[in-house]
Amino acid sequence: MRRSMLAAGAVMVVAGLGIGASGAAAAGQALSGGGEGPAYAHGFWQVTAGKGYWFTCPALENTSSAPIEVIDVELIDPPAVWKTGPARAISLTDVGVLGLGAYDETFAQEPGMNKDYSTRPVRIAPGELSPIHYYLRAEPMTAPGAGHAEGCRFTYRSGHRVYIEDLEADFSLDPEDAY
Repeated sequence: MRRSMLAAGAVMVVAGLGIGASGAAAAGQALSGGGEGPAYAHGFWQVTAGKGYWFTCPALENTSSAPIEVIDVELIDPPAVWKTGPARAISLTDVGVLGLGAYDETFAQEPGMNKDYSTRPVRIAPGELSPIHYYLRAEPMTAPGAGHAEGCRFTYRSGHRVYIEDLEADFSLDPEDAY
């Protein structure tokens, strides 16, 4: 009896998180890339092995009729020669002039990078464009850092469900592909 109550309690906790017992999240459809589309691309003219580079994910717009909370972001299919992470979520209203793009490691020293919103869920109201932009770090272990990452994968919560949604972008650490 005690064992079945414990198992029932575990099922209730998992169901309350909005994910199945397998831990899988549902495919999301609430995000738009803020108008960038598949032509959104960033790269570098010079790449040094062991040096960090930051890519800006597409701006997030919640196209659904319910609020969402972004809880994680990662690069989609980065090459094996890239060491990835961490992510930072920065408010453009905090930093002012910094915008979208690709930056070298000195970017992490900018004053606005000190206020990182990725440490807690970022809420986006229905129909709103988020003032928070996500930056992902990649470090090539070889030079050039051959290959591409295919964009940003967002994990977010809406209601009691967890969703994963990919936004396309082309990120490169190969100078031959610099944009």
